Amino acid sequence: MPSLGWMISTGTALDSGRLAHDPAHVLIVGAAPRLARVLTRGGFEVTTTRLEDALERITDRVEAVIIAARGQEALALCQRLKTRFQVPLLPVVILRRRPHRPIGPIAPDAWLRQATRGREVLARVEELVRIRRAERELARLNETLVALAAENGQLYERARLDASRTLGLLRELQHRVRNNLAAIQALLVLERHRTPRRSLDEAIDVAIARIRGMAALQDAVSTDAGGITLATLARAITRNMVDVFGPSRVPTCEVHGDAEVPPNVGSSLAVALNELVMNAVRHADARNVRVAIEGTNGEVVVQVIDDGRGIASADSTGGGLIIARTVVRNELRGTLEVVPAASGTAVRMVIPVPKDPPMQAAR
Repeated sequence: MPSLGWMISTGTALDSGRLAHDPAHVLIVGAAPRLARVLTRGGFEVTTTRLEDALERITDRVEAVIIAARGQEALALCQRLKTRFQVPLLPVVILRRRPHRPIGPIAPDAWLRQATRGREVLARVEELVRIRRAERELARLNETLVALAAENGQLYERARLDASRTLGLLRELQHRVRNNLAAIQALLVLERHRTPRRSLDEAIDVAIARIRGMAALQDAVSTDAGGITLATLARAITRNMVDVFGPSRVPTCEVHGDAEVPPNVGSSLAVALNELVMNAVRHADARNVRVAIEGTNGEVVVQVIDDGRGIASADSTGGGLIIARTVVRNELRGTLEVVPAASGTAVRMVIPVPKDPPMQAAR
């Protein structure tokens, strides 16, 4: 064990500057006036108290306790202090010779004889205060580490969920891109085998209108729920007609009502709706085209109504109607009805809407 002289030369030199700016509070239990003066000159704040009042005088400011009392009473007080103030441990010094008999697991941090010189007591107390402050700082750091560990755990879980969600979105995106490319290929193949053939310019315009109609789906995605708002989709499709065929060839287009459908329903419905609007714009000689949307329990009703010349039969087999009927029947499991009239035509689609979450249905 190092000598008291070593503790004076190292402990005092290390902490004297810090203790001068942040003095430690020492409680002396019993009568030790000379020791109190030495500690005060050494930079400590010193309070003295009687043995019976010691426990009540302990506060958070007290960083060391010196007991100057008879051996048995001093040891009993030390044991009560060590039991009550455990973390961080409150340093206790007893100014008595260490007894020869066993004293149990709870003992003071130092036994110093009453005849010990004041500067030696000062050095010993400085060392104990330094250890206590290190323990308190360690406890604070441990609490910080626990908080950081908990925060890191939350961040990890959030990152894991975000990664899972991102992976799901990437899969959904891949699924939609693959479906869109397949639909574009099918439409181009259908146009190639169309009879009678269109002129090259007309065929290109129709292909552009169909592709832009599918691209309009992205503008209709609801950011809150991930569904498709049909009014936004219909307005995008009608704007595309003006961009592709020119304002002079496109009648006035209006959209009434709204409903929301899952992305997989919206993607197929975009193809059918685009064909019906394009038919009304290019073949009806109409002045007005209206898209009426109504959502009811479990289904969506979409009508494309024009005031043009009408069609001869409800069983018309034009290319656009063939595509729309095929998509509605095979992909949407819905119905498409054509209502011809002398002053125009109304095409009515009734689409069942699944109750499953959009992303699950798309997979």
